[in-house]
Amino acid sequence: DSTTSSDLGNRFETSVPDGSPLGDGSGNQLAMGIDLMLPTDWPIHVPTPVGSLISVSVIDENTAVGTWSIAGDVFGAQQVYLAQLEEGFAVEPIPDLTTDTIVVYAVTGSGYEIIVSATLGEKTTDPGEITLLVNPDY
Repeated sequence: DSTTSSDLGNRFETSVPDGSPLGDGSGNQLAMGIDLMLPTDWPIHVPTPVGSLISVSVIDENTAVGTWSIAGDVFGAQQVYLAQLEEGFAVEPIPDLTTDTIVVYAVTGSGYEIIVSATLGEKTTDPGEITLLVNPDY
């Protein structure tokens, strides 16, 4: 399978030659670009960080992944995001996954387990990224 990309102004749409959107092989679509709109089926009780949504995939009402581009202090932005979750959620650092360039937290509550990672950009002038990996909390 080969893929092609077409420049659609501020976003790129990737598709396989037959014109269907890029998927994960299980019927789930992946959107990538700049300033994407949050899909309406994003898990309803999971807030999102302030930033530019650059990739998102919603598997079902309780399972999704999204990445936001963050200008400035990405670790500070992660703390602001975690602070808005404090009511009704338990926030725990994951030191085994944390380094100088990535800081990871596990957040549970409202029926979800959310892994919140903040990653520095490749260069100090590049924006960082916050990624949310949302799963049901069993």
